[in-house]
Amino acid sequence: MAQPLLLVANPYAGGGRIAEVLPVITRVLRSRGVPYEVQEAAGFDALAEVAERGSRAGFPAVVAVGGDGTVNAVVNGVLRAGGRSAVGIVPAGTANEFVRGLPLPRSVQRATQALVHAQPADFDVAEANGRFFANVFGVGFDARVAVGANRLRDRRILRGRAVYFLASLLELVSGREALEVEVTTESERFTGRVLLVAVVNGRMYGERVPSLPTPSLRDGLLDLYIIQEMRRMRSFNAALKMIRRSPIPEIVIQRCREVTVQADREVETHVDGNPMVRTRTIRARVLPRALRILLPPESLPWKPAERVLDAVPW
Repeated sequence: MAQPLLLVANPYAGGGRIAEVLPVITRVLRSRGVPYEVQEAAGFDALAEVAERGSRAGFPAVVAVGGDGTVNAVVNGVLRAGGRSAVGIVPAGTANEFVRGLPLPRSVQRATQALVHAQPADFDVAEANGRFFANVFGVGFDARVAVGANRLRDRRILRGRAVYFLASLLELVSGREALEVEVTTESERFTGRVLLVAVVNGRMYGERVPSLPTPSLRDGLLDLYIIQEMRRMRSFNAALKMIRRSPIPEIVIQRCREVTVQADREVETHVDGNPMVRTRTIRARVLPRALRILLPPESLPWKPAERVLDAVPW
């Protein structure tokens, strides 16, 4: 890739790994003769603004250096600019869930090397209440955990995955009531009390669990999870499973192109781990093949092996 890259780096990603990561990235790019520019920014708004400005300025690729939240901000910035630039990813965050569903190296050095001859491929992206997301949108338990984790991170109490485990435990003991929701897709309708609703575009939801029923980033469909209310002890055990990302029986799964979630009160929401404003109504939809992501040329054309499972009837 002879044209310059814009590296958008989040200094707080991965518990502050960027100070160690950036020298590795720039050393690799210099050794390969790849021109680049580095801009650091913190927080969704600042990261998205840098990415949007770079895309409008004509950078053919904007590279997210960070975790899922950084990728989300860069995706939003690039798409706000009309999707003119491809999105590159150097995983330097805590979980890096989205990257684990792509044919991309996990190490910083190898991911940077892959950028040198990378080519753009078209992928689905999704949108919820005006915010784009590459991997997952959530309401309920995981959204509250995302909000709590961000607060803990801001207070610099813990770093890395420990932030999410502590936020999850705090949420478990909070005794919050389940949500009463109405969830509507283009073909189905669900009403009831739930622990969470998640709308998944990516192939990984949680640290080790492929999204269900058919994980894909290029099928023009979203995977909808609804985890229903349970008895107190059962709910506690299920929530522990959610931390470990284990299967839960009380789960409804459907596939859809768009979904509306109406809650009985204003609730926390998140996209790719980035908290959004509290709201009662959320509308999400898939945008087929609207995002270009840089992949190593040897992985193209890419079609992941898919595991087909029957959806659970409502």
